[in-house]
Amino acid sequence: HMQQHSGQHLLSATFTALFGLETVSVHFGAVDSTLDLDTPELDDAVIAEAERFANTMVFSNLPIRAYFVDEAGLARLPLRRPPKVTGQIRIVEIEKFDYSACGGTHVRWTGEIGPVKVVKTERRKDQTRGTFLCGWRAVRDYAAKHALLMQAASLFSNEYSQVPELIARLQEQNKLVQRELDARNRQLLTYAADALLAGGTQIGDVNAIAHLFTDKDAGEVRHMAAHVQAQPGQVALLASTHGGKVAVVFARSEGVDLHAGNLLRDALKQYGGGGGGRPDLAQGGGINPDDAQAMLDFALAQVKATLT
Repeated sequence: HMQQHSGQHLLSATFTALFGLETVSVHFGAVDSTLDLDTPELDDAVIAEAERFANTMVFSNLPIRAYFVDEAGLARLPLRRPPKVTGQIRIVEIEKFDYSACGGTHVRWTGEIGPVKVVKTERRKDQTRGTFLCGWRAVRDYAAKHALLMQAASLFSNEYSQVPELIARLQEQNKLVQRELDARNRQLLTYAADALLAGGTQIGDVNAIAHLFTDKDAGEVRHMAAHVQAQPGQVALLASTHGGKVAVVFARSEGVDLHAGNLLRDALKQYGGGGGGRPDLAQGGGINPDDAQAMLDFALAQVKATLT
């Protein structure tokens, strides 16, 4: 804890001395610690320079002293922040660099702080929170990350310096493969929709299909419904129970005298679900998977009654 506390004093003083940034609040955790700076942005160059300077102070091995002063003595010190109490004030001084009113425990020399590393920053409203590690925590963090990096390099059978480039290349290859898979999947869905069309129910001049899937997600069902909708004289009543959730899509071709949104709303309402949409395309859900087939049967009966 003393390494983190003294390291925070050093890091806060560094941000103030180099960049005029004040530390608004700090938090010391069991794994890492944070300090909030009064700036909405903190770029990498600022962090790198702050780390370089703070670690230079560590290697300088300056003495850290704690002592008490009265109000007269306090007035002569260049305190980084005004104290919150009055009377005798305990000062923690990093020799001729930082003077802070503090009642906590500290190491005796900056060299005892060990390495200082900011491992993460995040914006929090109009401030920036920096997560930092000092001393043995920083050493353990370095060892863990070094091991991961070397493991990644071994997997690529390459030097560790090439890992970022190799990962970027692999990501791009994965995107290309995924786009190809998506295209093939859409083609297969189109073939499946055409097969459903061939087995539809003829109602006057309209071909109606009602089908329950167990292996298609909501997006795939929408794609199939859209394909059916694009063909003349078609009504598609499709549902899926994939993943234990019911997704329902109703669609009809242009010129078919049927309101898909109203039909879907009425059918799902019978079984405690909900949804809606346009006259030509609607979607919903919220019913028990065990009721999905009965809901489709109800909807098909309504289509027959409407179109005959």
